[in-house]
Amino acid sequence: MPIKKQDATRALELLEEYHRQLNSPADIQLRSAIERVIKIFKSKLFNALLEIQEFYEATLLDDSKSTEQKTLETMKVAERWSNSQGLAGPGGLAAASLARLAQL
Repeated sequence: MPIKKQDATRALELLEEYHRQLNSPADIQLRSAIERVIKIFKSKLFNALLEIQEFYEATLLDDSKSTEQKTLETMKVAERWSNSQGLAGPGGLAAASLARLAQL
């Protein structure tokens, strides 16, 4: 089942709430492991991958859209991502992954 950005955001909120409740010295390793997961969820890479997945499902897999419409929407998304900073920016993962998706 594909993960939506809003689902990932809610999962992050629940994880942070659970993390805050871990106060026992016996919870140190668990807290540390959860902190690593939280950092991954908050990373630009993770968010870029979620955006790519949502774009792929909403645009490229939509049979009601013409090839021309998909092309136009793909170009708009690529332009937006290429103007972004970080991993989703010029030459970044999101742009490269989007180019690969467009070729499918």
